[in-house]
Amino acid sequence: MKPNLHVCLTLSAAVALSSVLLGSGCASNSTKPAAADSTTPTPTSNRFVATDGRIIDIGKSGSADGGMRYNNPHLEKGKCWVADGFNFNGYDTLYIAPTLSTAKFPDKPEDTKVHELAKNNLALELSRMIGTRGIFAKVVTQESELKPGAKVLKMENTITEFSKGGGAGRYFGGLYGGGQPVLRVQGRMSDGEKTMFSYEARRSGTSAGARMGGAFMKDEDIQIEDVRSMALDLSDFMAAIAGKYPPKN
Repeated sequence: MKPNLHVCLTLSAAVALSSVLLGSGCASNSTKPAAADSTTPTPTSNRFVATDGRIIDIGKSGSADGGMRYNNPHLEKGKCWVADGFNFNGYDTLYIAPTLSTAKFPDKPEDTKVHELAKNNLALELSRMIGTRGIFAKVVTQESELKPGAKVLKMENTITEFSKGGGAGRYFGGLYGGGQPVLRVQGRMSDGEKTMFSYEARRSGTSAGARMGGAFMKDEDIQIEDVRSMALDLSDFMAAIAGKYPPKN
């Protein structure tokens, strides 16, 4: 006996509709932000236009721990937090302290060399990127550069995960992350003893070059690209919160 085509189509449509409705319900429940704190303005947009035309997504936010927590897609989600009423403005100087590290890695000269480069380059790239955003009159990396009486915001960064990576691993599996350097950083900005901004970020061979041709690149060259990517996304987030980028309508 031939199947009834009308019945089959109707049944298929009902199953598809049920799947859509169930999927929509799950998405709605998982992405709903926490209620905003009454003293913290809820951002009218989470997308902004950078001065060079790039569209910046800083993620959805919700009130948490006396401030706003952002699910920034370019930083570790849920680890980007801004204190209530803080927007990076009102300071003469940003002081980026020397990078610390608690990361465990092989005690080999080459690993130590790349690790030290990562520490130094992180401070330098953050200084360069943040300095171009026009948020602070001065961005310095030496405590001796601070002027008496200046209103200073201090930035501290700690490397918590590090791997030098290896060309052999990238040759066989670099496209899927094999052999890529790893860098995870926890950071905070403070006004005196009070934390105003905290974040966590991780990079591991983020560039197309590292994934496609990483076997022929130096470990330190891939890692400096990762550091620059991290500094770019952090400075973009700061510029958006500081009102330096207009919202994307």
